[in-house]
Amino acid sequence: MTIDLSEQLKGVLPPVITPLTPERRLDHASAESVYQFMLKQGAHGIFLFGTSGEGPLLCDADRQAATEIAVKVIDGQVPLLAGVIAPGTEQIIEQAKVAKAQGADAIVVCPPYYYPAGQQDMLVHYRTIRESVDIPIFAYDIPVMTKVKIEMDTLMTLGKEGTIIGVKDSSGDAVSFHRLVSSKPEGMKLFTGAEMLVHAVMMAGADGTVPGLANVAPEIFVQLYEAVSAGNHQDAVRLQEAIVRLFEVFVCPDGTIKVGYAIGVMKTALRLRGVIEHDTLFHPFPACTPELIERTRGIMEEVGCL
Repeated sequence: MTIDLSEQLKGVLPPVITPLTPERRLDHASAESVYQFMLKQGAHGIFLFGTSGEGPLLCDADRQAATEIAVKVIDGQVPLLAGVIAPGTEQIIEQAKVAKAQGADAIVVCPPYYYPAGQQDMLVHYRTIRESVDIPIFAYDIPVMTKVKIEMDTLMTLGKEGTIIGVKDSSGDAVSFHRLVSSKPEGMKLFTGAEMLVHAVMMAGADGTVPGLANVAPEIFVQLYEAVSAGNHQDAVRLQEAIVRLFEVFVCPDGTIKVGYAIGVMKTALRLRGVIEHDTLFHPFPACTPELIERTRGIMEEVGCL
């Protein structure tokens, strides 16, 4: 089955976790279960190896094994996006070649990081990748991790010239993203990773969402997307309010939000739902404590996803 990204790249694309064994290697059976679960819940696509998927921490063998499993499970039903997160252009090109060969429909590419990069450097970065690998590219704007922001003018330039086909925005800059949505080039796909903004940006014209919280309850995000698409404002507001409540699972007892804790909650939620066997994370992050597991369970039960 051939994927038409211009038509099918929309809606809810969960940035799925990578299930691990207690030895911190890919849990093949749980990976297959995660991808099947997301399709069953109505996901419009799957995004592998993002921040939620601990992409930068995976070894090549496990990344390739997970891609192979995902390609087999999805079988062309929805788009498969592979995150390629590395500090340098050449490293990303090598990962991108493998992702293309394995059957990914598009790649999600972070800007160069570690060595400080300016906006002109980013233009060179994305253009070089596009010239080197014939696969559609999403720009992944996530400055909290890369410590560099892809500015709106840079994204517009890359979109207009066809270097990128879209943006996965996890910048937290709602104003910038709204401006991008209002002036995007024709055919450019825009997705938000901000759970709190899904209703607002979709009403403004965004194509969909790639929210980490969809690992906990993908069905709520799918229902929200369908409500907005159908013009059912009342239901959309109600579902966004449920997402706001569910987001509390990511908030630590001290009121802060930490990435390792949030990924642990995602895995705990999927284990509670019977999707994966273990909630193991890569070091240095610990699995949730029994107290935090019960807190997560309580919020999920309140929202109705457990």
